[in-house]
Parts: sequence; C-alpha cells; structure tokens
Amino acid sequence: MRILHKCAPFALGIILSGCGTSPSFLNPASSIAEHEAKLYNNILIMALVVFVFVEICLIWVLIRDRKLKGDDTLPQQIYGNTKLEITWTAIPVLVAVVLFAMTVQTMKSVAAPAASATDINLHVIGHRWWWEFDYTDLRIKTANELHIPVGATVQITLDSVDVIHSFWVPQLSGKTDVVPGQTNRMWLTADQTGNFFGQCAEFCGTEHAMMRINVVVDSQDRFDAWVANQQKPVPQPQTEDEQAGYKLVSTLCASCHSLNPGETETKVGPNIAHLFSRSTFAGATYDLNEENLRSWLHDTQPMKPENDMNLKLTPQEIDELVAYLLLLK
Repeated sequence: MRILHKCAPFALGIILSGCGTSPSFLNPASSIAEHEAKLYNNILIMALVVFVFVEICLIWVLIRDRKLKGDDTLPQQIYGNTKLEITWTAIPVLVAVVLFAMTVQTMKSVAAPAASATDINLHVIGHRWWWEFDYTDLRIKTANELHIPVGATVQITLDSVDVIHSFWVPQLSGKTDVVPGQTNRMWLTADQTGNFFGQCAEFCGTEHAMMRINVVVDSQDRFDAWVANQQKPVPQPQTEDEQAGYKLVSTLCASCHSLNPGETETKVGPNIAHLFSRSTFAGATYDLNEENLRSWLHDTQPMKPENDMNLKLTPQEIDELVAYLLLLK
C-alpha cells in the first residue's frame, strides 16, 4: 500500500497529461496532416486487429491446455505442418507489403508540389529560442507568429544559426529538422482559417519548451492587409517619452533588433518593426501586452532563463521604451 501511495501522484500526472489541448495531426487542418492522420489510423487499426487475433489465440491455447500437468505431458505439436507455417509466414509479409504501399502513397501525397509564381516563399531561421520568419519576396521579417493565406502553398527553406531545431506545426505539416550549415526544405498549406500552434520538436537547450510557433491562417483579404501593414515604415515618435524611447531603441537595442521591416541582415534578436501587430512574444510564450512587456524589460531571465537579452534599465527608461514600442503596430 505504501508503494501505491507513492506512485499515485506519478500515475495521476500521466493520466492528466493526456487531457491537455496540445495540437495534434489527428485533428488536421491541411491536406498534408489529413494524409498523415489517415496513414496513422490505418496502421493503428491493422495493429489492433493483429493484437486482438494474437490475444485470442493465446487465450484459446491456455484454455485448451489448462488440464495438462507434469513435464512429461506436452500439448499437441504442430511442428512440420507446412500449410500452417506458410500461412503464418505469408500473413506478416502481406501486412508489411500493404504497410509499405500505404506509406509510399502517403509520401507521394505529401510531397512538395512544383513551385509556382503564386507560392509564398518563406525563409525560416531557428534561434535559441525563437523563430525568425523572412518573407523573401515580400521583404518582411517577423518572429514566432507566422501569417499565411488560406489555401496558399508555402514553400519553406530552413536554416539554424546555432544548434539543431525542428519545425513542426502538427495540424498543417510534418516536422522537418533545422540543421546548422545545412538548408532543408518543406512546405505547408492550410485548408481553414484560424490559429494553429507548433513547437520546436528537437531538444535545443534550456528553453526548448518555450520555442513555440503561432501560425495565423487568414483569408486572402486579411493577409493582404497584414502584408501592407508590415511593409510600412515604423511610425515617428511624437511625445517626449516616445522620442526618448526611440533613441534608446536606436542605440541600446539596435545591435540585436531591427526597426526595418525588410532588414536583410540576420540579427541576434527578433525584428521589432511591427512588434505590437503580434499577439505573443518571447518564443510565442507570453501574451504581448503592456504588463508583460514591462516585466520583460525589467528582467527577462525569470520569464525565459538563459536568453541573450540582459538589460539593466531604470524605471524611467522602461517607461520610455514602452511608450515607443506601443506605437509599433
């Protein structure tokens, strides 16, 4: 009973972990995830049939031979039964062939289509611990929050500036590793509008779990409006606090962050030209609002330990920075 008492919290944690709302490819929002989910379900059904058949055979043998006792009494032997041996060899081979055929068909279905002029070309760069999104044809850079129009084909190239990451938005596409020194490619699409969440799927350090992705799938009109807003230059400061905040951003923050929405250089930190057009920050971990921003500027480490941003700002400097950053919409 003492062992059960100690194990109860652990068992309860395992059970409750299955009650979360983590995104799953079994709830597909794209043709890619739909094909993957179909293959998974087919394999699961086949495995279940095999499991049930084996268990029935096992129970039948146990019941049939339950009265046998002693070392000298053997159950009925089937060694040398050619038909039976051919049968139980042929069935697994047939199952393996069917699985192989279904897998190949799924791979063909999710293979990237040929590039076209209407595709969105996206360069994804993995950092510890956030994602940089560079819309190469649109001259837009943003971070962690990816906007795409519904039904569009998004052709993606992936690079890393530090360690191996893995880009994965389960409801929209399969995962692809992001490897330093090696450019990988993938594609994604979405069949419905909404927010779809992803995660770095390769352990990359202390805050791996806080390297998240928010994909916002818009209608074409809303996406076009978002693009037009992202391409605008940053607004000019008006008040004294806004002007002081702009000066701080231009001097203190400029080495790591850019106010140019079309910045071509890869910076240490995210592009902040239209910071408050996003709903989250810090690896899509925290809601982007004034309260959380003030906490972040006061001390980033409690919110995301071991990140590269270590500022020692006075309360007045925080007020000035917040005043200006709130303009960046």
